[in-house]
Formats: sequence, C-alpha cells, structure tokens
Amino acid sequence: MEYIQYIVLSISLLAVFTIVIIAYRKGRSAGRIEKHENDKKERDTTYLREILSRDQQIQTLIGRIDNLNELNNRYLAFMLKVPAVVQRLNATLNFDEIISSITNLIGDIVPTDKIEIYILDEADNLLKKVPFQGQNQEGRISYALGDGLVGMAAHNRMIMINRFDNKGHLGRKNIQSSDSGLWMAVPIIFRDSLLGVIGIGEIKNAIGNEGDLIKMIADIAGVALLNQALLGEAKQEANTDPLTGLNNRRYFFKMAQNFVEKSIREGSPISIFLFDIDNFKHYNDTNGHGEGDNVLKEISKLVQGASRKTSVIARYGGEEFIVMLPGISKKDAFLYAERLREKISTHPFPHREKQPLGCVSISGGIASFPTDGDSIRKVIQLVDSALYQAKSAGRNRIIMHKPYLFSDPATEVPT
Repeated sequence: MEYIQYIVLSISLLAVFTIVIIAYRKGRSAGRIEKHENDKKERDTTYLREILSRDQQIQTLIGRIDNLNELNNRYLAFMLKVPAVVQRLNATLNFDEIISSITNLIGDIVPTDKIEIYILDEADNLLKKVPFQGQNQEGRISYALGDGLVGMAAHNRMIMINRFDNKGHLGRKNIQSSDSGLWMAVPIIFRDSLLGVIGIGEIKNAIGNEGDLIKMIADIAGVALLNQALLGEAKQEANTDPLTGLNNRRYFFKMAQNFVEKSIREGSPISIFLFDIDNFKHYNDTNGHGEGDNVLKEISKLVQGASRKTSVIARYGGEEFIVMLPGISKKDAFLYAERLREKISTHPFPHREKQPLGCVSISGGIASFPTDGDSIRKVIQLVDSALYQAKSAGRNRIIMHKPYLFSDPATEVPT
C-alpha cells in the first residue's frame, strides 16, 4: 500500500515538473517571439528613418540641381544678351539710352520689381537718382557717400546687401539704412573711378548669384558711362566755341540741315538773325583784348537769356553771332532781334561810355527760309547784306530783308 502511494506521489511530482517545464518553455518561446517582434519593429523604424533621411537628401540634391540649372540658365541668358547690349552702348552717346539699356538688362536677368540707378555728381559729391520711364520715382532721390545702403556701397566700393531678422530689424550688417525697399546696392566703378551705384529691390526666388550678375552689369555700365562722358566732352569741344560756350559755326550748319529737312516736311519757316558788335575793334584797342573777351561772353549770355530753347545760337566768327529761329516768321524774328538789340544797348557794360555811340551796341539783319532763299546759305547771304546796310545806316539797328521792290531791298520795320 505504501508502495502504491509512493508511486502515485512520484507520478504527481513528475506531472507537476512536466507542467512547470512546459510552462517555462512556453514562456521562453513567448519571450523570444515578443523580443523578435520588438527587434523587427525597431529594425523597421530604423529602415524607415534611413529611407526618410535618404529621401530628404535626394530632395536636397534635386533642389541643388534645380538651383544649378537656374544659375546656368541665368548665366546663359546673361551671356546671350550681353553682346547686343554692348553693341547698343558702343553705338550711342545718349545718356538716357545707356541707362535704359542697363536697366533693361538687369530686368531681364534678375527677377525684381525695383531697379534704381544713382550717378555721382562731382559738384556736390552726392549720388543722385536717375529718373527713367517705367519706374516709380518716389522715395529718396540722393545719398551722400556712406549714407544708407546706396551710400555705403559707394563709400566702401563693394556690394552691400540688406538682411533683416524676423522682426524687420537689420541683421548681419549694422547699416542704419533708410533705403526704401532696396535689397542690394552695387557700386559702378571703372579704373578706380566711382561713377554711381545700382540699387536693386527684393529679388524673387533668389538663388545666390544675383550679386555676381549685377556686378558684371555694373562693370559694363561703368565702361559705357565713362565713354559717354569722355566722348561727349570731346564732341562738345568740337561743336563749341571755347570762349563763349556757344555753338560754333560748324555745328550751326550741321543743325541747319536738320531743321531745313523738318521745315520742308512741315511747311514751317526758319528765320535767321545775324549780327555783330558795333565798333568792337575800338573797344578792344581802347580797353584791351581781355575786356573785349568779357564783352563777347556777356553778350553770349544775353542772347541765350533772350532766346527760346529751340533756337540755335552760334558764334559765327570774331564779333559776329548768328541765331537760327525754327518755326518763327520773319516778322516775329525781327521783333525778337529788336528786343535783344535794345537789351544789349542798355546793358551796363564796363567802359561803354568810351564807345562812339556811348554804349555797346549791335547791328544785324533778318531773313527767312524758304521765302527769301531756297537754302540756308542763300538766306545767310541775304542777312549778311542786310547787316551791312544796318552798318551803313548808322549802326545800332536791325534791318529785315525784303525782296527787291525797285530800290528798297531792306527795311528797318516789319510789315
């Protein structure tokens, strides 16, 4: 009996042990499964992170490639446009055309809605805005060197960029700028000479090469502006009388041809007034050639002050002056000449009382194209004859040419 109980107890213990072993093994198996699942989840998460990271890297590379493509496109567009722009700039001495070509090139290359050109005025050392068509001219029109973004670019002779933080305050460069809407300022320099500044507003979709492009355009502008200044001065000297600053005889005939063509097209008259200073040799001999030169310069100013902007005034030679009056009838030209004669005769020239007539005076002649002559040279011959008659009649008078009517080739009063 005891033996049987022992066997039953042994079997029970064996069963319990077996159950414990089975439970343990199942627990280990479940733990391994759970760990495997956790490891798998972690690996999946890691893989996902790597995929996202690589995707971001790919997107970044794509963005860089797009930027490089945009850079290449802008440089290509710039290189394609430059030859034509340079050709236009070399073909003109017109300041407005130069400014227009430069601003158009900037607008074609850099996406911005604000382009401002400032030119250095050496008279007062201020950078002055150039007004041009199609641009809003509100805001500041001049800057001193070192003042604002424009002035800093000129003073430092380097590209200046405005950077603002998220509160709208100036960031990286501590410039107290009052430039309205300007994002960049690039100096225009040629051979160490500061000529001006290019101001650029906010650039849309900036890709980083805008400063380089504007700098290259500024270099082109520098060459064009300096050529315009130098060649313009040379041309001015070739067309100008050095003593009086008036046009010279050569320029007068050049302009006369242009006005004759316009007169023929429009059927309008051109009147010519030729005069000289009475007894000028006596004034020179009595008071010296320096004083005589002063009289020539002063009369030049009086003629300019009494004339319209459309008139062409020239020193014809010695003490002779000539005025071309486009669109003015002979009668109105006579009235103009009479006003000028009176103005000169009453002007307080030094030593005027020593002159034979007691004043500095002029004598002149008037004639018109095409009524009096079929060419400007023919008309000038007629006014020269009228001038001679004015001298013969006692000086200090104007004679208007009239077609020959018996013995009356000229008259002192308009009809």
